[in-house]
Amino acid sequence: MDAQRNESIVGHSFLRERAWRKFARDGLWALALMCCVAGAAVARQRQYVVESFAKGDFVARVYDQSKRATKSDSGSTVYDQSELVRAYGPGWVSVENGMQYRWYRDAGSDRWLRLASDMDAAPFYRIIDEMLVLSFGPARAVAGRTESLGAVGLFGVTLGSPADAAVKAAKSRHWLRRGPMRLLGQRVEEIEFLTRGRDDGMIYRYYLREGKVVGLSVGVTE
Repeated sequence: MDAQRNESIVGHSFLRERAWRKFARDGLWALALMCCVAGAAVARQRQYVVESFAKGDFVARVYDQSKRATKSDSGSTVYDQSELVRAYGPGWVSVENGMQYRWYRDAGSDRWLRLASDMDAAPFYRIIDEMLVLSFGPARAVAGRTESLGAVGLFGVTLGSPADAAVKAAKSRHWLRRGPMRLLGQRVEEIEFLTRGRDDGMIYRYYLREGKVVGLSVGVTE
């Protein structure tokens, strides 16, 4: 009798152990699958800033009320603000002269990103009017979920390029102006220009300081 009882106990213990092993194995597979899905989602995140500067245009597509992307009067397609906030987070927000600025810092490249939106429109309909990438920025800027900004360039000019390269790139297009201004309290030179030969609704800016490019901007003309 005792032998049968012992045999029964051993059998039940073996079954329980096998069941727990199967449960643990299935749990690990499920966890691995979740990690893969999450990793794929991160890998698929749209690189809005890099794409926009590479193309010299905001790269959202045709107007779609459900996606809330829209086009400017000139036909250039622009970003709805909430689309980028969902991607990058809310950032650090400041308001000046009717414009709302969202600041982000990419710690890896030590670059700052400013997204500008006109506050005349209701929050639901606000678009991104300008993307500005800088080699300096406010200390309160949030380390958001931006892509790396280290390789961002505008018409072959990057942060740290000599001022002459910016002047040459702007003059090879449609030069508008060059003049002094203050950006975040620092004295810089601003170069404004358009794309030669077509009115695509975009305006471009280089910011110079001490003979180097310290800022790149892609914006929508009013």
